[in-house]
Amino acid sequence: MKQHMQTMIDLLTKNDFDALLIHYSRSSDIENISQLAFLYLQGQKSIMKFSFYQQIATKWIEKKGLSVALISEFKRGDMLSFFTPILQLEDNFNITNQHQRNVLHYLLAGDQSHVTNVEPSFNYLRSMMLFERNESLCNALCQRDSQNFTPVEVYLSTNKNLSSLPTHELSALFALIEIESKQQAIDDTNYKLITQHVAKICRSQVQSVSVESQRLVLIATYYKKSIQEIVNDLKEII
Repeated sequence: MKQHMQTMIDLLTKNDFDALLIHYSRSSDIENISQLAFLYLQGQKSIMKFSFYQQIATKWIEKKGLSVALISEFKRGDMLSFFTPILQLEDNFNITNQHQRNVLHYLLAGDQSHVTNVEPSFNYLRSMMLFERNESLCNALCQRDSQNFTPVEVYLSTNKNLSSLPTHELSALFALIEIESKQQAIDDTNYKLITQHVAKICRSQVQSVSVESQRLVLIATYYKKSIQEIVNDLKEII
């Protein structure tokens, strides 16, 4: 085990929180990612200690700031839940990395290393926006990355899980699309690139293109086109 981790674990064992904060602050950004990952994983192992580890992570990031390197690690809803308190502070939802992506871009993109059945937490995000009135989160929903894609467009074009969303998640996604459309105009110039990305996913997974595909229905809804038009355009590409 690397020294920066061993020191952290030793201090955790002693409940020396002041020394822990100093140690984290003096560690490098890369070391910080490992330290935060340890807290996150420990929090997932125990419901009883989830809040304990979450509070430590929140104090660390609040002291040193959100590391840009952490942004691309947001691939699962349980990670979003763990780091929600700190993301709600200091407009951290709006911080972007070198690809101009915020945590929502990566969350909705999903794990790109393989196809996963884990759905993005659309319902969780909608609840945060509606009940906590998180302006920073709403702004993050409209931020565009280096490809000019919003987080929802990243989901439509990049998420490899083409399975239909559960009803409550689908309803929440429609709500997020509505929230975005009320804040800014949909960029129709992205449509062609979106369909190219989806066609590539369909080819790699040997998925048929039909009006029954929920992903295509969502693209049609987002860009206000007929589902048959989406199907025809995809068939031409494939």
